[in-house]
Amino acid sequence: MTPKLRKLDLLAYITVLTWAVVCTLLTGCDGFTHIHGIVKNAQGVPVPNVEIQLSVDKRTRETVSSADGQFDIGMVHAPSNVHLKLLLKKDGYQTYTRDFRARNRPTAPITIMLQEITEPTLTEIRKFRLKGMSLKDAKELAELMCRQLPNIAAFPMKSYLSGDDVHDTLVLLSGVGQQCLVDHITDSAWVPDARSEPKADFRAGDSALWILFDAGMDWDGVIAPLIDPKKFESIGVYEYFDWVNKGNHRKIVQRAARNWLQKHPQCCGSEADFSATADASPSNTERVYKIDPQRFSKLKLALAKLKPGMDEKQVRQLLGPPDAEADLRKMMGMIDLTDYEKTAAFYLVETHTAPGEKFDIARRNPLRDRYVVVFFGGNDKFIRAFSNVSELPYIFPASNKLWTSMFEKSLTKIQEHQH
Repeated sequence: MTPKLRKLDLLAYITVLTWAVVCTLLTGCDGFTHIHGIVKNAQGVPVPNVEIQLSVDKRTRETVSSADGQFDIGMVHAPSNVHLKLLLKKDGYQTYTRDFRARNRPTAPITIMLQEITEPTLTEIRKFRLKGMSLKDAKELAELMCRQLPNIAAFPMKSYLSGDDVHDTLVLLSGVGQQCLVDHITDSAWVPDARSEPKADFRAGDSALWILFDAGMDWDGVIAPLIDPKKFESIGVYEYFDWVNKGNHRKIVQRAARNWLQKHPQCCGSEADFSATADASPSNTERVYKIDPQRFSKLKLALAKLKPGMDEKQVRQLLGPPDAEADLRKMMGMIDLTDYEKTAAFYLVETHTAPGEKFDIARRNPLRDRYVVVFFGGNDKFIRAFSNVSELPYIFPASNKLWTSMFEKSLTKIQEHQH
């Protein structure tokens, strides 16, 4: 090799080395990572509209999977062997993450399988929610809720629980409240239909029956044999309501429910084992609030003076300032409640919260927290009061006529304000 060529090689080497150093220092020569793939579920079906993120350091690129589950995502980064993170998320699925170095990035198309989130069973929910509750407390609370069947304001659409205090407490405690619910099936007292659709001629006994269904009792095993299948196919659940309000049909339903439950002893909350639960004393991570005894006495006296139809202002003066407030029109802290109620005022008797945290009405626990909820209508009238405190009264209109008058006037006012 001639000295001239050796000189050129040396110059080239120096030039490349210098350029590499400059690129490293100034990041002028960037690295690039590109990923192409497809997202599928456990059955191998492509999943569209999955949110996809590729990130390095504090920079992120985002895209979504197409209708056939495919995606392309890429980003420029430093030429070094940087750490990257791929993240995929979609409602109903577990979040997928993959960490890798730039030199080990996928070069061929990849297939990512998203796992669907499995809804916990009602048995699992009961086991978690009832932990630490004594059998004595469970029975007393179930009996108290059974007496408030007209106070139910929501039944769930696709889940076990609705966010309504009476409904959810009785579904969770249905093992010890089962007899009480069955006894109430024959209660023909009219109450507003708290289901979303279709509205029907609803009675307190229907509330008890629907709770048993939500707790695990089988409609096809109890009701289907009693009603006309052709009419049910034609008009749906209306056939049940047309049939049950005639003659002694509620007693027939009660007998059918009792027989079905006797044949299915493992149904509807009977798996709850209160004897095996730990003591319900608060842990070190909890702060227990208890109402002042003098304030409790005043609250008890004030509640005893309330009657449905009283002016909201008068009721609030009697009760004093609430500990929390929910605006039902904005669904703040209350889920799927009636469309004729405007606000709900909370009066706390005992709550369990983490130290430093404020009581959150949206995350209240009707099995452990004790409180009164006072509901006001759109016409600025007191409508009803829920209570899970045995010493404090629950209140709701005593007659069909008063119920109807209350919610029709309230709903009219709310609709007027909306327009």
